[in-house]
Amino acid sequence: MKCLYILFIVLFSCSACGKRSLENHAEKTAIAFSEAFYNLDYGAAKKLVTPSSLLYLRFLASNTSQELLDEVQKKGAVDVSIVDAQVEGDNQAIVICLVKNYLETDYLTRHSTIGAEKKDTLHLVKEGNEWLVKMDIPQQSGKQNHD
Repeated sequence: MKCLYILFIVLFSCSACGKRSLENHAEKTAIAFSEAFYNLDYGAAKKLVTPSSLLYLRFLASNTSQELLDEVQKKGAVDVSIVDAQVEGDNQAIVICLVKNYLETDYLTRHSTIGAEKKDTLHLVKEGNEWLVKMDIPQQSGKQNHD
């Protein structure tokens, strides 16, 4: 009975370590993506997103002017830290990042401001051995599309 108890503890510990390892990898991807995305480095960001997210990234990149790129360079790099990370199963994760010193842009009006900080919730999926960010196009009205 004592051996069974020890075996249970060892298996539980290994399971917790495996989950923490998955969280670490998801967190690293989230930080790398956020740094690239908020520094308007869409070339680096596209390597860290799901194929279905590429259309949204291409839209943003095609609407990014040289003036915006100059503003980002002038303001300096963003600072990204992890607030929380949760792995759901073996292939999905939600990572909440705190992003500081970011450029907030309204692509319709072409108006931008430097944001002090914001929390950004990223949804990641595991494809093969890689964690990738799954981006959804935000709805302007705040309501989901019912199509």
